[in-house]
Amino acid sequence: MLHQFKLIVPLLATLPVVASTSPKPAAIATIKNAKGAVIGTATFAPTPQGLKVNVQVQGLNPGTHMIHLHEFGKCEPPDFMSAGRHFDPEGGHGKPKHGDHGGKKPAGDLPNLQVQQDGTGKLEAILPKLTVGNDNFSVLKQGGTAIVIHAGADGKSNVPGLDYKARIACGVVTRS
Repeated sequence: MLHQFKLIVPLLATLPVVASTSPKPAAIATIKNAKGAVIGTATFAPTPQGLKVNVQVQGLNPGTHMIHLHEFGKCEPPDFMSAGRHFDPEGGHGKPKHGDHGGKKPAGDLPNLQVQQDGTGKLEAILPKLTVGNDNFSVLKQGGTAIVIHAGADGKSNVPGLDYKARIACGVVTRS
């Protein structure tokens, strides 16, 4: 019996170790504020359920912030309007008022980001319709996409003097 144990231990030592079951990010965005300071990152990784998005930020005003993927890979400060409207490859977004999508949520809308009192926030979400492929649903599409953080959510701004819909940070999504 002792001889069998001696054979198993060296065999186990040669097996490969798997470090993590998290999908490897296929895309990344460095998120900057209007002054050009880096305030966070977003990573994008394909999963069987859809595109997994992980966002980590610091240096933001505490409270709830809207966060969305926008239709163009441009982040020109100070207002980041260069990012365009919400990324909606299914169309039908039209030109509605912010938050009014004709009853449907665009594919690039993320849950609100909760920022703690210390200015940090984390968000993890699955966007079931989006990809990092070569299709219209890809965050790496021709012309790119951007991730945009707004001053607040639900009609309440966390940034004095700004409307809650104001764009306060932006990052262009690129292949990692």
